[in-house]
Amino acid sequence: MIVKFIQYWDVLPEREEEFRKFVVKSYIPGINETGLLKIVESWHVASGEGPFNIMEGVADSVKSINNLLQLDEFKKLNHLLHFLVTNYKTKLLVPTGPVEGIVPEHINYRFNHHYNINYDKYDDYIEFIKNEHIPAMEVLGIKIIGGWDVAIGPGPNIVIEGSCSSVKQILAAIGSEKYQELTSKLLTMVSGFGSKILVATGLVS
Repeated sequence: MIVKFIQYWDVLPEREEEFRKFVVKSYIPGINETGLLKIVESWHVASGEGPFNIMEGVADSVKSINNLLQLDEFKKLNHLLHFLVTNYKTKLLVPTGPVEGIVPEHINYRFNHHYNINYDKYDDYIEFIKNEHIPAMEVLGIKIIGGWDVAIGPGPNIVIEGSCSSVKQILAAIGSEKYQELTSKLLTMVSGFGSKILVATGLVS
């Protein structure tokens, strides 16, 4: 089972170059070398609410994340990171049906949705996502690569990840009648709906 440890922040003004050097030379290698978490991508939020930098890490269990957070090396790296960023927060994501999370091997762009499922609409929501939303989004060129529950961290409590090869493809999907139809139906089952378009920063080789 894949779980995700997601870190969010904004880089402090005039510290961008120092931040980039630290993350590439120390932060990412230092975390990867623990063997408890692998940093798979660093994202800029091109559209959607901030914080506007996202570091995506994957682990094989919640226990691995817990062990990482207790390591002195991680505490040191995070202490140094906080001199370069603001608005720092984290989320622990665990899989939720009906999509098993994957990490694309190729360069991709993300179109993510987040929301809370209305308590009396859960069964309808699962049926809709599985039988209508996922197939229709793939026809629009957006492959759904993960459905996650926010186990620890600020809500909304559901994150649905979509992946595609270009921002142009995302914009075309958003502008389609089918996407508007899907979103209208989804909004009858959820609250706190939002979305983000993510573009890779190039910090992860």
